Amino acid sequence: MRKSPEPTWARLGFSDAPDFTESGKNIGIVIIDTIAPHPAILHLGHRLKYVTVHDDFSVTCQNIALEEPVENEDASGEHGLMTLLALSHKPFAFQGKTHIGIAPAAHYIVLHHGAFRIGEGERLKAGIEWILNKQKEWNIRIILSTGWHALDHQVYLKSTRKNSTVQALASAVRSGVLVVCANGNTRTVNILPPRDYLAVGGYNDRGLAERDNHLPFPDEPYGRNAEGHFRPDVLAPRVYLTIPFCESNKKADVVSYYGGTSGAATLVTGVAAYLLSIFQSLDATTLRIALTTYGDRINGYDNPAPRINVTQAKAAIESGLITNQPQEALPALQIRHTHMELHSQDDMKRAVALSTLVERELCSRDLLWQYSCDNSPVVRKIAVSALGKPINEYERQEFWNRLAQESEGGVRGWYAYGLLQDARKNEGSQWIPLSTDINWTVRWCVSDYLAMFPDFFPQLETTHDPDSILSKATPLIQWLSGQDG
Repeated sequence: MRKSPEPTWARLGFSDAPDFTESGKNIGIVIIDTIAPHPAILHLGHRLKYVTVHDDFSVTCQNIALEEPVENEDASGEHGLMTLLALSHKPFAFQGKTHIGIAPAAHYIVLHHGAFRIGEGERLKAGIEWILNKQKEWNIRIILSTGWHALDHQVYLKSTRKNSTVQALASAVRSGVLVVCANGNTRTVNILPPRDYLAVGGYNDRGLAERDNHLPFPDEPYGRNAEGHFRPDVLAPRVYLTIPFCESNKKADVVSYYGGTSGAATLVTGVAAYLLSIFQSLDATTLRIALTTYGDRINGYDNPAPRINVTQAKAAIESGLITNQPQEALPALQIRHTHMELHSQDDMKRAVALSTLVERELCSRDLLWQYSCDNSPVVRKIAVSALGKPINEYERQEFWNRLAQESEGGVRGWYAYGLLQDARKNEGSQWIPLSTDINWTVRWCVSDYLAMFPDFFPQLETTHDPDSILSKATPLIQWLSGQDG
């Protein structure tokens, strides 16, 4: 960043900074994540509950804001802490600008259910049921799930109804709770959230509130999910989201920067809580319509999801422009005969059918190579990820050839990952030019490749900021040019 980012509230379209004592007041927000005690959350006091579901399905609840901070060498709870702070942090001035959480007056329940471990779905269901028993007392209106995909394979497709998180949150959705989720950080993945959730993608606002400066994020996933429904619903900033410094590594920094679609979804959660606290009779469906209808498209972008614009959404609600109508029932894709659907004209039917055969180990390598040439990038990702790594010299060269020819970033990510397996020291001249690739999986593969041979190659500092990709890669490119000379 050449200049300090503007406050997140300004970048979301607020006309003024959220009121510290009013924004989100009395709205209960459940955050599915982990946190650790930290001085920056002390002000939340009894408004923050930390609910833990243990392996024996017992549930405990603690006032973690009031506990003494402990040394946190492994950064556990850092993601959840950043999420909580983006929503609730106290106002502070940084380089002449006032930053504040989007919904600092809300009540927060952080739910730790042992995510990404066997049995996570059952534990999550137990935790949600425990919390919903207090729905009225805590006025639970929003659940934020940044890792809704859980242990599911992130490339192979199946109905989202089969996902353990979706099953665990079904009762909350039925009870009128708004579930906000992150849409995904990179096109390398395929699975996209169910239509029941307010799915939040991101864009590159360069830390600026002025909307003419906003750009699409170059590796942003969007498209149809396994049911055939377009995702995401809305977009929010995903770079340089400024919060009080809270990282475990010892630095003298004044601020930390949150990011990704986890950060974007967190900001939208805050906006939802802000609006719910103003319009107390507002229901989740009407709120969704306001946010998705009264946003701003990014000019020239083929992703139709709009950017959140708080001022426009609030004005539409105030003016009664939004009719309270149930969400339109869209039919979901039906996969009746897997082998027949492999030849469907609908690319998502082909993708689900191919995923099913791969997971049942009914796909030959020849068939995977055949579908690696499919006209749909969603299908190609499934085929290339299932191929894994090249199994002989011919395949290795073919992976390199395909990587050079492939234009879709997510498919490029899987070719790069395959080539990273059994990578060789003499391939540096092929890897280093990929350090400017727009797909972050490709760049991370370059970084991992160089780290295999630290005494021979300079290293690549990875970045999530599209505007910094070239500057991080330039020393490497120059080094390679010197070697060639």
